[in-house]
Parts: sequence; structure tokens; C-alpha cells
Amino acid sequence: MKNEKKSFGEALDKLRQICSRQEKCPAEVILLLKRWGIDDEFHQGVLTQLKSEKYLDEYRYASAFVKDKIRFDHWGIIKIRYYLQQKGITREILENAVGQVDRDEYRHMIGKELDKKRKSLKGKPREIWVKLARYGSSRGYEMEYMQEFLNKRTGD
Repeated sequence: MKNEKKSFGEALDKLRQICSRQEKCPAEVILLLKRWGIDDEFHQGVLTQLKSEKYLDEYRYASAFVKDKIRFDHWGIIKIRYYLQQKGITREILENAVGQVDRDEYRHMIGKELDKKRKSLKGKPREIWVKLARYGSSRGYEMEYMQEFLNKRTGD
């Protein structure tokens, strides 16, 4: 039933079920509609219906995404912003959701992750600093948050 063509009503019912269990953004809903063979002309109507019934809320989605990615995946805000932009979340909603992050907890998470990585690295202090900075950047951590940890822990 995954790629089976659905009627408009079946698609709307299925999306209500999906969105009641897990936050979705409009882009993800449209991908599902396309997969189910729902004509493009009906996409906006489905989105409007789901939004009016509170099954779909971009701010709620962005907030949950930010919290989950920091808490469970240990992503940095740079990476989170990028992914939310790719999902079509507006800058205003994105910045509002990112603004809710507790900066002390975030800073602590970054320090913990960099410390964990540092324990697995070998080399001179400068080489370790570079490797940690590269690692942190790949995780989406801001240099301003990494700087204090890097300088304190690598001896530079």
C-alpha cells in the first residue's frame, strides 16, 4: 500500500493519522501526496485542511526538530538551520525555534561531544585542535561555542 494510488479522502485521512503521531512539515506532506498519486492541484487544499485542523504546524515542527536534533543527535545550530531551510521552513519560524534553545545546555552538549571525540584522537595539540574544530564544524557547532573548549582542552 506504500506506493498505491489513494483518493483525496484516503490521503487526507492517512495524513491525519501520520501527523497525529509525528510532526511533519508541508514539504514532507507534499512528498507523501506525490508518492500516493494525488494530483498537484489538490496539494494546497490538503495543506490548508491539515493546518486548519492543527495537524500541521510549521512552528511546532521546527521546535520539535530543533529539540530532537540537539538532544538525541547532538547536532549544532548551523546544521539544524540548514536542514530546516532545506525543508522549506521560513527564516522567521526557523529563527524563532532556534531562539528557544537553552544556550547553557547547548554549550555543555558541545563540550561533552568534543571531549568524547578528543579522547579518541592522537597527535600534537595543534593537530588535535584542528581535528576537533573540523569535527565540530561537521556537526554544525558554531566556532564561538567551540573556541573556549578547544583552547582549554588542547593546550593552545
